[in-house]
Amino acid sequence: MLTPGAALVFARFAMAVMFVWFGAMNFTPVGTEIAQSWLSSHAFLSVMADQSASMARALGIYQIVAAALIAAPLPGAGLRRIGFGMFGLYAAVALTLLLTNPVWLEAEGGFPAIGSGQGILKYLALVGLALWAGSFENSRMFSSRYSDMRRWSQPVMWAGLFLVLLWIGGMKFTASEAAGIEPLIGSHLAFSWMSPLMGLQNASYVIGVIELVTALALTGFWFHRGAYRAGLFLSAITFVLTLSFLVTFAGSWADALGGFPALSRSGHFLLKDLPLLAAVLALWAETGPDGTRRGR
Repeated sequence: MLTPGAALVFARFAMAVMFVWFGAMNFTPVGTEIAQSWLSSHAFLSVMADQSASMARALGIYQIVAAALIAAPLPGAGLRRIGFGMFGLYAAVALTLLLTNPVWLEAEGGFPAIGSGQGILKYLALVGLALWAGSFENSRMFSSRYSDMRRWSQPVMWAGLFLVLLWIGGMKFTASEAAGIEPLIGSHLAFSWMSPLMGLQNASYVIGVIELVTALALTGFWFHRGAYRAGLFLSAITFVLTLSFLVTFAGSWADALGGFPALSRSGHFLLKDLPLLAAVLALWAETGPDGTRRGR
């Protein structure tokens, strides 16, 4: 049985790995390019686009410091909680890009056809994960407050996972998304047989149906423990498989920087599934005997 404590250890690992990797990449041209693309289209921050390199480096320092606070074997929880707070703040600010940048596919009619915003959408679950990880407190004085935060973080994680799987799963029924996943599935042993056998669009349909079924099962969070756990299990498989694209898909790495370990934009997108997997495990642990959520 997965305990909340074990899930917390994995959550710390996942958040630290993502942030230290993203932070290091922010000192490279790839990080500058990503910062410039988001800043130049931001309703409020576009004036900073000319300073993209400096902004990327500042963000890199922020991320590396947060990763160190999260991962370091510190004696107390206070400094770790600052790291979790920094992670959650970053994720919350990143979510605003959905409202300020062109993240919709005009070729598919715009909203709700989501394009580059797919990676931004993942941050909702990461906000919940940061809240959940920061809720573990040994102090009696604040135990009630942190216990409440532990409970309320779970619907946030759930909503993030549900929206990612529902929205991206729905996008699999569009030609644009099918074209986008073609190089990914074509390079992976577990998926490469699909397009030759059934055609690219039909392969995209199949993947989309699986993601939509997973999202539907996750609605058991509110009324059925068995369905909910099935959804979490399918979610975990989904994120493990997408993380494996970091190994099979050469486009995950920036050729201009020599490839691995330099993440490309696609690599940044895929690596976010590591803390999403941590969110799945956190929610699974909370349905066990030591969790705060009891099954119905």
